Parts: sequence; structure tokens; C-alpha cells
Amino acid sequence: MTTFAILATGPSMSKDIADAVRGRARVIAVSDAYRLAPWAEALVSNDKAWWAAHPDALAFAGRKFSGIKVPGCETMRRTPPLRSGSNSGLMACDLATQWGATQILLLGFDMQGSHFFGAHLEPLKNTAPERFAGFCAQFAKWKPLGVRVLNCTPGSALRCFPFTNLEAALC
Repeated sequence: MTTFAILATGPSMSKDIADAVRGRARVIAVSDAYRLAPWAEALVSNDKAWWAAHPDALAFAGRKFSGIKVPGCETMRRTPPLRSGSNSGLMACDLATQWGATQILLLGFDMQGSHFFGAHLEPLKNTAPERFAGFCAQFAKWKPLGVRVLNCTPGSALRCFPFTNLEAALC
């Protein structure tokens, strides 16, 4: 089994969680989660404004991806139903499937509230509640063949995948 842990930026994400998957799964960080896992294999952010506000992220040692052209990043190949407006977490999951994932663990996918670091500073925008609902709808349409997706985010509003705790998923 090839397990990927996708580290998102929800309020439940932490350095302890990132460290718990290190060496036990392949890891892809979403946006600011790279700060908790600078050793991750890849960093995905589909937000051009985020990349502009975080030029230090371009020094990330792993591969860097965006669904739009960003200097210093690879432009991701999008598979249906992904489109240019797809959320970065979903794009990270899709990248894992392109890299041969048979199991994906979702961490920090609260889909509500703020971020593990608090609110974004200007000029970045924080996700409005209705946007979270749209992100959840995008995940519900995404059906990776032959891949088990487990939500390891306690209290997550993303309900289209079975829930489990991280330790059980890694056994």
C-alpha cells in the first residue's frame, strides 16, 4: 500500500501531527503547511496571491505545484473534475493519485474556522463559510479509482470520506 498524508492548513493541523506522519507516509503539504513539514515531498497551492505573499515558499526543497502558472512552480495537470478554481487541498490529493497513492490520509481538513496559524494577513483573503461548502462539494465529486481516502481530521465538515484516527490509519 502506498500511503500519502496530505497536510492542510485548518485549525486542527499542528507540528505534532506533521511529525507523526514523517517517515510513515509520503507527505504533501498544502500552502502554509509546508512550514510544519519543510521535509515534505511536495508543496501545492493553487492561489497565485498566496505564492506572491510567500516568496520564501519558493525555497521549499521539495517539488512545488500550482494549477496556474507561477514562476518556480510546476503547473499541475488537472484531471476531471478538477478545474482552475479547484481548492489546493483537492489538488494535493489528486497529485497523490498521480504519484500512485492507494491510500490518502487527510489532516488539517477542518473545512471550517481559520488556520493553524490564525487568519491570513492582507492582501490574502480568508475563506468564507460558503466557500468551504463549495470546497466540500468539489471533494464529493472527486472519485479516485482504487484509492482509499480517510479523513483523519477530528470535527471536520468534510463528510464525503470515512473518518478514522491517524494512528489507526497508519497501522
